[in-house]
Amino acid sequence: MPTWLTFVLRVVIYATVLLIAYNILRKYVLYRFKPNKWVVLAVGIAIFFVPSLIAGYYKYNMEGTIWQVIQSGVFIILFLWFMDLSGLGGNRKVNKKDDYVIKPKAKPNRVKNQHKKD
Repeated sequence: MPTWLTFVLRVVIYATVLLIAYNILRKYVLYRFKPNKWVVLAVGIAIFFVPSLIAGYYKYNMEGTIWQVIQSGVFIILFLWFMDLSGLGGNRKVNKKDDYVIKPKAKPNRVKNQHKKD
């Protein structure tokens, strides 16, 4: 099998697994938390850059290790959560309050009593 085909298959499988994991996390865990979206983005950016800086400082090669896969997965899940919190995802909830129209109550006694006053 060519190298490019194995790379494409790995990326497709990794993306599929991450999307399934994120949907399960969002359904059962993440809906309970309502943090500030900028905090989630800041943590995601920190997870994206800090391990690379530490690996560069200590001259440790993270390429091809399981830690690189875990770091990428956590960053992608945090970024997807940021997008959901900011409303950029396709799952927007419609408020039912906007559907209600307040109508004034009919007052039948006003019409009956109008002729009696004259």
